[in-house]
Amino acid sequence: MPEKKFQFSDLFVRKLVELTEGAVSAAVFEEVLQLLELEANKYHFTSSSEANLLRIFSSVFDRTFFVREMTKYPHHGEIITAIAASSNYLTDICVRNPEFLYQVFDQSYLASEIDYASLEKEIAEGLEKFKSLQTKLNFLRQVKKRFTLKIGLTDLLGLADLLSITRQLSYLAKAINAKLFEQCYTEVLTKYNLDRLNHSYCLCSLGKLGGNELNYSSDVDLILFFDFNESVAGTNKEYHELLAEAALLFIKSSTAISERGYIYRVDFRLRPDGKFSPLCKTLNDYIKYYETRGEDWERQMLIKLDFICGDSGLYKQFFDFTQSYIYKTSFSTSIKEKIKSMKANIERMNAEKDNIKTFIGGIRDIEFTVQALQMLNGGRITSLRTGNTLIGIEGLLERRLLNQDERDILTSSYIFYRRIEHFLQLMNDTQTHIIPDDAVMQNKIARYMSVDSPEELKSAISVYRDEVRKIYNSVLKSEEIETIASNQFEINFKNKEKAEKSLNFLRTGIGLVDRKEFDSRTIDLFNLLEPELSSVLKNTPDPDRTLENFVKIISATKFPSIWYNELSNKKFFQNFLSVCTYSQRAVDILSSSRSFEEFFFSRKVFIKKIDQELADFSPEEILLLLSFQFTLKLINTEKVAKVLTAFVTKRINLLLTDLNLPYNFFVCGLGSYGSESMSFASDIDLIVVADDVENKPDIQKDFQNFLARIKIALKPFDVDFRLRPEGKKSPLVWDIKNYGEYLDKRARVWEFQTLSKTRFVYGDKKLFLAFKNLILKRVKRLEPDYIRKEMLQMYSTILRQTSSALNGPINIKKNRGSLITIDFIVQYFALSNIKLYGKMFSKSAYSVLAQLKGLLTDEEIQMLKDNFVYLRTLSLVVQNIFNSNQTIIPAPADKKLLTSSFLCLKETELDGRINEILKINNLIFEKYVAAK
Repeated sequence: MPEKKFQFSDLFVRKLVELTEGAVSAAVFEEVLQLLELEANKYHFTSSSEANLLRIFSSVFDRTFFVREMTKYPHHGEIITAIAASSNYLTDICVRNPEFLYQVFDQSYLASEIDYASLEKEIAEGLEKFKSLQTKLNFLRQVKKRFTLKIGLTDLLGLADLLSITRQLSYLAKAINAKLFEQCYTEVLTKYNLDRLNHSYCLCSLGKLGGNELNYSSDVDLILFFDFNESVAGTNKEYHELLAEAALLFIKSSTAISERGYIYRVDFRLRPDGKFSPLCKTLNDYIKYYETRGEDWERQMLIKLDFICGDSGLYKQFFDFTQSYIYKTSFSTSIKEKIKSMKANIERMNAEKDNIKTFIGGIRDIEFTVQALQMLNGGRITSLRTGNTLIGIEGLLERRLLNQDERDILTSSYIFYRRIEHFLQLMNDTQTHIIPDDAVMQNKIARYMSVDSPEELKSAISVYRDEVRKIYNSVLKSEEIETIASNQFEINFKNKEKAEKSLNFLRTGIGLVDRKEFDSRTIDLFNLLEPELSSVLKNTPDPDRTLENFVKIISATKFPSIWYNELSNKKFFQNFLSVCTYSQRAVDILSSSRSFEEFFFSRKVFIKKIDQELADFSPEEILLLLSFQFTLKLINTEKVAKVLTAFVTKRINLLLTDLNLPYNFFVCGLGSYGSESMSFASDIDLIVVADDVENKPDIQKDFQNFLARIKIALKPFDVDFRLRPEGKKSPLVWDIKNYGEYLDKRARVWEFQTLSKTRFVYGDKKLFLAFKNLILKRVKRLEPDYIRKEMLQMYSTILRQTSSALNGPINIKKNRGSLITIDFIVQYFALSNIKLYGKMFSKSAYSVLAQLKGLLTDEEIQMLKDNFVYLRTLSLVVQNIFNSNQTIIPAPADKKLLTSSFLCLKETELDGRINEILKINNLIFEKYVAAK
């Protein structure tokens, strides 16, 4: 069935009639319309194409004359229809500068290839007509648009091959950038009243511009160096500062977007040491860098080095150096392996994208194949040394390093891919290499590529990909197939784009803050780690979290290679990744200072006899050690509490011994510290009691000093004396007599609950025993009904302060039925039984529960003990996983899943287990404490 002939829409015809204002005869109008329809039939012409065509008609100076001329010169219609159908970018150029159309209507002008010398001369002469930098920039913008229209149109009409198109685009970019940099350099010299300097500089191109194979919307990769540095007379600057200022002005001038567009996106990030190094250095600096620290990817990059402007002699010195640097007679390590590794990284980062540049079997495969053969053989065959891919392929064929079939496949596929790339970029002047899902664009590309349909286009791409990949694998002896790129996507990342960037950073050092790529040894070390990393990420409950924490640690260090080397021990690496998954607390400490790196690498985190070496650790090291071992389940909750209590006691004793205060006193701990129930986020509650305060005028000041120093010594733990009588407004130190009077006359039941967790820490033990007896005497006089009433009132107050909505987050410590409930059960019986109360000092609720035999059933005691251990463990788990000081079970599903996973529970089991525990504890409380 013959293809239906294209016809313009009625709306288009009406608009075109309006534009000609009725000044064109019907016969002429019909002839022009038929001509345009005939041309439009060659393309996938859409409503947007019609709109482009109308825009072109509306922009010309004399529309009537323009239409009439089309009957005499049919190629005018051919040209504007090609532009309207295939390029919004070229349409915009015609609309803004309709005078350019009359140039391209000249067939001899359109068919002629741009000559660099003539172009350079034309630009130089044009610039002389303008005085200000701004007017010169506008001129250069116009030059770029005028010649881009010419080159793009010859491309769309098939008047030039790919080699010619990319060469002309490269000549245009080189000529414009050369003159622009020279202008910026002159501007800076003029600013400082300098005529000329006894210095030479050289601006060089890399990448596609360096290989004379530029795209329509490529970045222009550049490097800049100079001969030597010295102070410049008449200024307070050195030469490198003046040259860098010229480079900055050049970047700003080229990339700035005005109503006339921009000139080029210029990029200096490929210079030695990358983004964070000076924009320019001496030639000797660059040579020294490459000789001592240059990477294999930089050798590959320098294949495409070319001259832009400056001193050609300086360029020759650098070029001559690079030839022996790039094309060695032998390599210490396999250059093939390096190139495979770099290509694998590219594939990983682009595995999900229909990207003709980076997908498997795409442009990069062709380039890497050619460059590998050049680097391996260019040391002995100088004719292979070219930065142009197509010319490089021909050279490899001539030297029989590629056979004829391989040459034909690489050349035809490269041209096919690059033409698609050009069409995509011509459409909207965007730097894209991705074939869109949009059916309209796919049809347009298919027409441009002379295939019958998008399906046929996809089929051709598929064939080229397979054939190119076979050659790539053959040349590089690679066994890696498509699975290299897709492995990471077997991992269930929530944010795949972020994961790509993170993995790229771990592999290469780039992708987060544009830091310089890791050295080859670092990259090699990570390549050895990656299979195990992938295996762990596939099975971890939150791979995003694990990966992000790994990145956090590596991004904080100055020496990633040391980390990768240490992690080469498989078991150690697995432990490390478990910490990245289940201990934000450890990760945050580990990434905060290099001193913790050394602590980690020394394997002190595995130390078994922690109690014997407490004096050797800082508080952060103890927290890191305990969180690490708790995460790996090497220690339990009780061990964490005992070590933390012993550590705090040791620190307090050391400080007080050092202070040697001249008083008869004791210090004791309360709360979780006093009851040896400390967690990662516990406060250190202390009180100080002396035999005499009134006759010791400096005692308060001395203990204020102690408080200030112990806060520093125990940071990040918070040290407080807030549980002393009358709270924060009262004196820091109380004498025993006044304390006794306070207990007799003003102390409430809740204070005796607090004092049940008293632990002697330092000082006069006899004075402490006297203090303990004062407490016991007062507790003995408390009436049971008063105890119950006061405790229920306090319990109710605590619950109100921490109440949460139904199905809201659960507070493990202060919800009804939680740890506070178990505490109140134990304290109720203790306050009602003076012997039991006396046994509570320095003990946790768990230790005292065994003493309740006969007051509760054996089953109730065992349930409370089990529940206490479980809730305490759960509290520690939450604090450790999320680096939280709270004891609240996080509500988000992903965080709850992480908590459940650590406890070896199914996601749905955690809430059920907690609710069951809270229910049991609450029933026992109601039965014994709340009962009337």
